[in-house]
Amino acid sequence: MTQPTVAADSTIVSWQRRIFALLWIGYASYYLCRMNFAAAQPEILREFPTWSKADVGLIPSVYSVFYAVGQFINGQLGSRFGARRMMVVGLAAIAAANLLFSWTSSYPLMLALWAVNGYCQAIGWPLVVQTMSNWFRVGRRGTMMGLISTCYQGGNVLAWLLAGYLTSEFHWRAAFWVPGLTLLPVAFLLAAGLRNRPEDAGLPQLRDDLFVPPSEADAAMEADGGATGGGTADGGATAGGTAAENDEWTVLRIVKVTLSSKVLWILAMSYFCFNAVRYAFMNWGIQYFNDFHGVSIKGSAFLSIAFPLIGSLGAISSGWASDRFFNGRRAPVCAVMLAILALLCVAFAPVSSGDVLTATIILGAAGFMIYGPDAILTGAAAIDLAHPKAAASATGFIMAMGNLGASLVSGFGVGMVLDRSGGNWTPVFYTLAVLSLVSAATAALLWNARPKGK
Repeated sequence: MTQPTVAADSTIVSWQRRIFALLWIGYASYYLCRMNFAAAQPEILREFPTWSKADVGLIPSVYSVFYAVGQFINGQLGSRFGARRMMVVGLAAIAAANLLFSWTSSYPLMLALWAVNGYCQAIGWPLVVQTMSNWFRVGRRGTMMGLISTCYQGGNVLAWLLAGYLTSEFHWRAAFWVPGLTLLPVAFLLAAGLRNRPEDAGLPQLRDDLFVPPSEADAAMEADGGATGGGTADGGATAGGTAAENDEWTVLRIVKVTLSSKVLWILAMSYFCFNAVRYAFMNWGIQYFNDFHGVSIKGSAFLSIAFPLIGSLGAISSGWASDRFFNGRRAPVCAVMLAILALLCVAFAPVSSGDVLTATIILGAAGFMIYGPDAILTGAAAIDLAHPKAAASATGFIMAMGNLGASLVSGFGVGMVLDRSGGNWTPVFYTLAVLSLVSAATAALLWNARPKGK
């Protein structure tokens, strides 16, 4: 009697591992064609000396704007069409944009190609979140989303090491065409092996939060004007709705449900400030070591990997801690880590030029405090507090808001501050500290919010 169940469980676990591995590899590869610009940026400035730091910083800012637009649009489409088709199309388009970028010397064309890259890069993460929500139950969600989030830290490390090497040993253009070609076999791998839901692989549905009614505690919090994850996402009945309702999910309804959620707006505003800080480190970390500490491009890229490498530990730890110590409440972990991040940003200011060891230690610690909240806000919290039918949509909305913040600060904004201050990095770090504190305070508004079913 028990043998079929054991066999079925074994098949499910095998598929979960397969889906996890494919999503990890697929999204990590996106970063090869995203973070390569940061490594090439110092050499681009040298090749085009008439361009200011603000001019070059505008390229990643335009990327962030179109990434934000793509997050919102693709998040809605992803809830309908799934990761298998959309991620493959995205990989092919990203590869094409990078290959063309390696060829051009036209500033307007660079802006246009990096805008295309930004829009297509946005196809990735909402689809990863949607697929993970289909394949893993709520009790393991924080831990599994923390683990899958290491894909973009791992991708970031590989991207900087590869692009730093190619830029130093060959030319900055090699940092675009080599990663571009790398994405093509990855696209084929996802097309062949990925499945959007267990049902697509002939397995039973695994999600256990589709038909969970709001608890009395959650209802009381709603009455008090608080934010909960257990209340109704669309102002209607239960979290999952009836079977008939689940068959009527159009893109328009998904958008309506997402934009009407007060909880998601709070998450989005926290991420608006926070993501500006994250991308400031990602876009300018290599430039900081190269300009301020006089380290080579290859050396700067190597030192900068402390940020995503130690950050991956923060991503894993934050999800595990929210499951283990806070019964699935994600906001307390985010608020504490973001407050510590503000202190670390301030700690950069007194670091003297040439003190590479201290700067690297602070950068690694900042990565730990950044990637924890990032994994939660765009992963477990988005799934927990959104309608079950709109996980990709909710993630896309939150990330769209975050990238609007990044577009204002992390590229053009940092470059403009550096231009006007004569290369002084202290105003940059103080600005990032303030943004971290605002993000922490906003996240704390959801301190008692719990996942559906908790």
